[in-house]
Amino acid sequence: MTDTGDRPAPPFSYFAAVREGLRAFGIVAAVGVAASLAVWLLAEPAYGFGVALRIGVLYLGAFHHVPIRIEGAFDVGELTGGVLPNSDLPTQGSSYVEIGIALLSVTVLAGWLLFRAGRRLAGSSGGPPWASVLQGAAVAPPYAAAMLLVGLLVTIAEPVMLGRLVEGEVRVSLAAAQAFVFPLVIAAIAGGSGGLWASLASRPEGPASAAAALAGGWRMLWVGLALSYAGLFVAGVVQPDEPVAALTPSTARYFEIVFERPAVGAAVLGHHLAFAPNEAAWTLVPAAGGCDVVRGSDAADFLCYRRFPELGGEAIEPLDPGAPPTSAFGSAPTGYLLFLLVPAAATVLGGRDAARRRAVAGRSGASVGALAGVAFAVMLGATALLAGVSLVYGATVGERGGGGSLWIGPHVPTAMLAGLVWGMLGGALGGATAGVRSAAATR
Repeated sequence: MTDTGDRPAPPFSYFAAVREGLRAFGIVAAVGVAASLAVWLLAEPAYGFGVALRIGVLYLGAFHHVPIRIEGAFDVGELTGGVLPNSDLPTQGSSYVEIGIALLSVTVLAGWLLFRAGRRLAGSSGGPPWASVLQGAAVAPPYAAAMLLVGLLVTIAEPVMLGRLVEGEVRVSLAAAQAFVFPLVIAAIAGGSGGLWASLASRPEGPASAAAALAGGWRMLWVGLALSYAGLFVAGVVQPDEPVAALTPSTARYFEIVFERPAVGAAVLGHHLAFAPNEAAWTLVPAAGGCDVVRGSDAADFLCYRRFPELGGEAIEPLDPGAPPTSAFGSAPTGYLLFLLVPAAATVLGGRDAARRRAVAGRSGASVGALAGVAFAVMLGATALLAGVSLVYGATVGERGGGGSLWIGPHVPTAMLAGLVWGMLGGALGGATAGVRSAAATR
């Protein structure tokens, strides 16, 4: 540990906040441009280099859950196969689709960069924790302002023909309002967390239990996500002929489907890996007892222990609000109950980590572990929110129009409730176990 007791921390600087925010934005933007150029070089699409660069910048929307808006003269119902509610929209006129998604692998990278930036900005000034949080969160405005500039200036407008679906020009852009608000919130939370961490780390006599609980909750989350994705790997290997075999790059069926065209398959694999944390979150929430759901113009639960898809080679029928479960759904197979071990193992390990960081034993260790479970519930809810997919669509001809919206992904309230129950029980057990072991080592 570096001794900074005799060296005062540099004063907070707004110039430094702008520099740190723009540095983080530049790195994330470079990732998007590199990904787009890699697809352009590998798949050799019909568009040119300039469009590839603009697509790379628009990738920033997919890193921050900023909706990507597609406008043109196309039939929303035909484009989506008629499975969307209220998709019998006008076929002549202006139509639009907004897709909001966060490729969490890059979102985590952005959060890590902003966390470190916030920690550097707060330093070890010795002020109150709330002041350190504000100093760390100062990285957010310049980061979000750069995103807004991208959202306002970068648009792709190309003539496209897709049979009867699209005629004329298609415009692709970022939703301007969300292009500022969503990155601002993400950067403020990540940078503020970095500032809080710096404040706690500089106060050995301070709220050590809070720091230990945050660390323990973070371990619960990433261990749960890692075990969930590993469970998908195992399920695909055990059931090579089931749809789960195509969810992870772990089976011959996956590589047969994806790498039919090797160059395109490499691009698909890269995007799939960027989406891997989303898949893990979609698995962890049902494993803990929550549900993956559809909400909006329709409402249905489609992945729970009590409502599990049974495809059997047949397509799932369009959703019908209020209708009873169809034959495409049933209870989860017995083998999938092993996924209950995922939240159990993750929360126990996180509780043990929190107690060991606090160096407490007995009931105190259980208390710190349970507190880590509260932090885990909040983090799991935020992860479920980012992992979901939003879809808004509509069309207008004169005065006639219509549309709808959907949210597809983990149900955030039940995710937080399940995380709280598992986190407090498993964290308390892990903390108590760590305390017993610590006491034995002391003796």
